[in-house]
Amino acid sequence: MHTQVIIIGAGPTGLMAACQLARFNIDFIIIDTKPAPTHESRAMLVTARSMEIYQQMGIVDTVLQHGKVISKFAIYMNGREKAALKTAEAGNGLTDFPNLQAFEQFKNEELLYEQLKTTGHDVLWRTSLLSFEQNEDFVLANLYDKSDPFRKISVKASYLMACDGASSLVRQQLGLDFAGGTYQNKFFVADVQLNWQQPPNKLIASLSRLNFCAFFPMYGDNNYRILGTLPEGFAGTDHVSFDDLKDVITNNVKLPLSFEKLNWFSVYKLHHRCIESFRVNRCFLLGDAAHIHSPAGGQGMNTGLQDAHNLAWKLAMVLQGAAGKKLLDTYHDERHPFAQWLMKFTDNVFAFMTGRNWFIYQMRTHFMPYILRLVLSTKWITRRIFRVLSQIWYSYKKSPLSLQFIKQKLKFSAGDRCPYVMTEVDGKLQSVYHLLTEAKFHLLCIGGSLDSDYLPGNLKPYIKIVNLPLNESWQKLGVKTDLYLLIRPDNYIGLMSDEISPALITGYFDMFKANVN
Repeated sequence: MHTQVIIIGAGPTGLMAACQLARFNIDFIIIDTKPAPTHESRAMLVTARSMEIYQQMGIVDTVLQHGKVISKFAIYMNGREKAALKTAEAGNGLTDFPNLQAFEQFKNEELLYEQLKTTGHDVLWRTSLLSFEQNEDFVLANLYDKSDPFRKISVKASYLMACDGASSLVRQQLGLDFAGGTYQNKFFVADVQLNWQQPPNKLIASLSRLNFCAFFPMYGDNNYRILGTLPEGFAGTDHVSFDDLKDVITNNVKLPLSFEKLNWFSVYKLHHRCIESFRVNRCFLLGDAAHIHSPAGGQGMNTGLQDAHNLAWKLAMVLQGAAGKKLLDTYHDERHPFAQWLMKFTDNVFAFMTGRNWFIYQMRTHFMPYILRLVLSTKWITRRIFRVLSQIWYSYKKSPLSLQFIKQKLKFSAGDRCPYVMTEVDGKLQSVYHLLTEAKFHLLCIGGSLDSDYLPGNLKPYIKIVNLPLNESWQKLGVKTDLYLLIRPDNYIGLMSDEISPALITGYFDMFKANVN
């Protein structure tokens, strides 16, 4: 069997990779050992940045209709609210999706799987990777079809995308060191129906000396995800049931509640690990196969989705002959630093929220509530927190793909996510993101006006021109005269300039056209 890309793993990351490759008309196969998408909720939050990807794909309305908006994040101690962050509309003016959105992992998988099938593709379920080998020109993978014990499949492809999770066989066969460690405490997760008097859109983190519990609202009436640390008394216990923890949870939160139904329960250890190279020749590692960390901030699944979004268009350009292999190095250049930052960020947050050290406990219980009340009442700090949690703040400024030639003093730069600007779209005022939905680069001509004949002939299939007025929204960002932004297919600024020319556009693409396949 021959294809262009093999995707190992059909979780959220692998399904996103498949959907993105389908958008660019790249041939691929995607396999998974499971018989179907998972039915466990697992990851909970979908960030604004991920919502923008879903918007680009035309499937965001499903998340809005079947997800749950979290309007408040509160910290509790001894049954009392000590500090709170109003998250409802916290991102107004920053994105089309200004709320924290709960949309469980299995729903993301169902959404992406249904979208994949609309493109004429499907997953090879019950199919495992046995082994693979790379040479200069291709990857050869040996697969095993569990539904037919006598059927072995050999697949030859240009590239392989490893989206096979924290226990990645691809990573193991590549011999990559998964550097990091394991948190000392064990953790539990339970999806339950609760009977209590708390508002349905409120996320609660309850802190104590002995353990930590967080209550995430889920879709439906009184459905919650409870995440917590096991008290030291359970350290030597091999089998812990949810019934064993009911009193632990109620003693921690000290709020009147009863458990109506248990839908899922698991006890596990958390790890924080990251590989040193996201690319090994023709193999790429994405999501949990490349980096894992604590669930603090709900960043994990979203980071995997964005890994796939970052890599897919680059693979497409190389496979279509519009770019050389050099472009593929930028996947590691751009995503590895973010994974490193994220691991440190979640480590620090989680250590503070769950640490049993006497000093940390005293800080957490006696000082932080007052500090948090002051901090969270400040609007610009609230917006900054939203930018971090939503992942819209991150920039590829240091990427070799980020170039700028400007004299204007702007509030954004090359490598940033496309500025969130309101403009007239189809006769009504909408964000510019409604114009960035095609699987190609977009050349935003702000104040200027160009047509497709202006583009170099060989680049016309890869760039769409969008003419925009220099309105008040752009002026607030420092734009005084004509400005040209070349927006990458993943909606980050690749090139920005006060002036534009066919030679400048060609030069940008020539920058990564060496070693064309």
